Amino acid sequence: MQVTGIILAGGKSSRMGYEKGLVELGGKTLMQIAIENLSSVCDRILISSNSKVFVDYDFEVIPDEIPDIGPMGGIYSALKRSETEANLVLSVDLPFVNPQLFSYLIKSQDNYLAAVPYSGNDHYEPLCACYSLKLLPFIANRISIGIYKLPDLFREIAINQLTINEELDFFHPSIFFNINTPDDLISAENMINSRS
Repeated sequence: MQVTGIILAGGKSSRMGYEKGLVELGGKTLMQIAIENLSSVCDRILISSNSKVFVDYDFEVIPDEIPDIGPMGGIYSALKRSETEANLVLSVDLPFVNPQLFSYLIKSQDNYLAAVPYSGNDHYEPLCACYSLKLLPFIANRISIGIYKLPDLFREIAINQLTINEELDFFHPSIFFNINTPDDLISAENMINSRS
């Protein structure tokens, strides 16, 4: 099965102070890390971003068709450019995910509109999930009525809610750690240093 990887790099990065995809961690930018993580399981990679800073990468950069509606806008615009049934969506600020997680998401999306990590208490990880191309009209409908939160959509469609925990061999406690602030970056650097 062919898979498209969609890297979401369209956030305003206001807490970080500059473009998150250009943040360096362990000698690589977060964008490089995301590309490397997705490349082993994806046939094509799209970058969802309104910024011009990623044009030097050898991947199509897709701006939001509908600005200022958050991640749903980026996912919507990128899915419209996808040609595959399975689409792995990854936020650029999640450096500790791994290809084994992606393979699990792809396998789990079969016969569902999405496979989404879920940790209970209505907490999803919608920015590290596998989405069917068939989800596109459902997203378009939500946008048309002004509802932009992905968890609201998940409650109304057939998704596979996946518990990602220590029972899975690829799990580690920081798998969904995201970098939003300079303090988060320091924490991430400490995690890398403690592993080496």
